[in-house]
Amino acid sequence: MRARTVPALVVATVVSLAIAVPDHAVAAGSGKIRSSLNVIGPQNGGGEPSVAISPDHTIYVSAPGDAMEFWRSADGGKTWAQGASPESPSGDTSVNVDQSGAVYESNLNVITGDQNTLQVDLFKSFDRGATWPQKGSSAIEDSNASGQPALVDRQWVDAWIPPGHTTNTATVCMTYHDFGPSQMWVSCSFDGGRTFGLPVDAITSPLAQADSYCNTIPGGLKIVPSGPHAGRIYIAWLAADPLNPLSGCNLTQLAAFHSIWSAYSDDGGRSWTDRPVYDAGLLHDGSEIFADLTLDNRGNPYVGFVMNVRTEYDIWVEASFDGGTTWNGRSDGTGVPYLVNTDQGTHFFAAIAAGNPGQVDVAYLDTPTLVGSTPYGKPNEPTGDANADWNVFVGQSTNLLSGS
Repeated sequence: MRARTVPALVVATVVSLAIAVPDHAVAAGSGKIRSSLNVIGPQNGGGEPSVAISPDHTIYVSAPGDAMEFWRSADGGKTWAQGASPESPSGDTSVNVDQSGAVYESNLNVITGDQNTLQVDLFKSFDRGATWPQKGSSAIEDSNASGQPALVDRQWVDAWIPPGHTTNTATVCMTYHDFGPSQMWVSCSFDGGRTFGLPVDAITSPLAQADSYCNTIPGGLKIVPSGPHAGRIYIAWLAADPLNPLSGCNLTQLAAFHSIWSAYSDDGGRSWTDRPVYDAGLLHDGSEIFADLTLDNRGNPYVGFVMNVRTEYDIWVEASFDGGTTWNGRSDGTGVPYLVNTDQGTHFFAAIAAGNPGQVDVAYLDTPTLVGSTPYGKPNEPTGDANADWNVFVGQSTNLLSGS
């Protein structure tokens, strides 16, 4: 993949929530993406942020904090207004929109001492986050949207209004892994996020089960909005191998997460087909931190991820142009991934977006410091990056369809 990279912000000294907004143009012949750094608001806690862009181009940002953080911008990210927070305290959060502009924000409840402990609450706003009048319920518990007996960690959500429907009958789906065998679950609502059905285990392949048992990291859920696979639901996750139990499973995450899996459903999440995306082999690790999933405007899926395929942790992309059957041309996880970064150093936390087929942007954290690996394949932290200076970079390909 031909990548253009530019440092967008220095994060080592940032103490506020900020966003780097690329300009739509690329300086002619420079190979540089013009961008600006805009402060959203004061940092309040920390965690994994989530970004969504509405059809009217309003940008929404969610992040964990003392309460669910929620910010919006109506001018391309130049200025920001804080919306209402649906709930406190906050665990993992996500933000999404549907075609009507309705906004969905999810929250992973922390230890509450009742049936809502480590369950997902999903809220919906019809006024850009000024109020949140709707809270989802599950088939098992009225008081939360997940209703997962094995508890929940790191949820992702997407929403889609089928043709002829409205936001009140939108399809809204969530995925997460549990705190037991670490299975990947999906549950869906067909009434705009008011009620969710029973969670369905998306790991159906024996090979996916062997790689995933007790050790997964959810990477995202996307619903195809249009085209030949309209309504198809994709999920992606990181896994390791059948030796997971020997390393302590997800409780320790000492295993190297060297395999990436995807699954898709064409019947509203009732049944699933698993496909390997990529397997880097033993002693390679992609858990810094997600295998991030996105779709282009034709519904083709892409995954951006970290992996020490070489001697350092780099950013890579796998793509599928046949409905998730093959990734980078292979159906067995051996498709050679596209390298995003062009510099040497350490590269973490890939976040991917796509426009037209083959037009892909990937943002990531970057330091010239070589963190290195432990003998079992994980990053040498915190020793390896104790004095590292980190920046945010953006890599862009306009020709991924050509296989370069």
